[in-house]
Amino acid sequence: MRSGHRRSKGILLLVALAVPIPAQSVFEQGDRVVYEDAKKQPTDLGAGFSPILTADGKVALLRGHKFGYGDRFDCGHRATKNWVALYDPATRRENTIFDRRLEFERPEFGGFCIFEQMQLSRDAQTLYLVSLVYATSGSLAIVSLATGSVSYVPGVDFVYVIQSGPHRDELIYQRRVMHATESPRYPFIHANANGKQITEISDEYFTVGGNDKLPILRAYLRKIDATISINGRIFP
Repeated sequence: MRSGHRRSKGILLLVALAVPIPAQSVFEQGDRVVYEDAKKQPTDLGAGFSPILTADGKVALLRGHKFGYGDRFDCGHRATKNWVALYDPATRRENTIFDRRLEFERPEFGGFCIFEQMQLSRDAQTLYLVSLVYATSGSLAIVSLATGSVSYVPGVDFVYVIQSGPHRDELIYQRRVMHATESPRYPFIHANANGKQITEISDEYFTVGGNDKLPILRAYLRKIDATISINGRIFP
């Protein structure tokens, strides 16, 4: 009887372990950001975009209006710039973790304070910001939140931090590549956390509803046992 009781407890434990644990999620809904807890209870976090969940369950997001290339901006006013906020669902409190201008490669603009996309390293010490610096592409700023130092990778349109596996905290980004004998290309690239290229992956493009329309990138990430988050969904 005791042996059977232990066996049944073991079976129940295995069944419990096999049941997926509900997870938090965060996503854009129109021009607002919505957070869902493990019970799928939604919280409207207000106007913002490019949200991500941090490793400790907080929400990092870009606050402010989403600007396009050529839109007028003014770093001296809240309504005409972006900043990075961190929302804690446990306390329902929010604080600003980044609010400054970045030079990128266009000093004639006096610095950029409008951003298209953001990512954050797992330890929340490195911030990745993409801004629409050129008419044909963006540019990536890599910011140390501890020291304030900044480095740049020109031509980047999208950036994603690898969230799992042996390459965790490295980057996948899409970048404009120019060669003298061919038209510009926008391949996906695997890079170190400091932005240095490891390898070029594929010439693929996002399409409408196209998170599943990147077969070469999908296969590459599976090969290196890596995942990224695109628009709030784990890929692949």
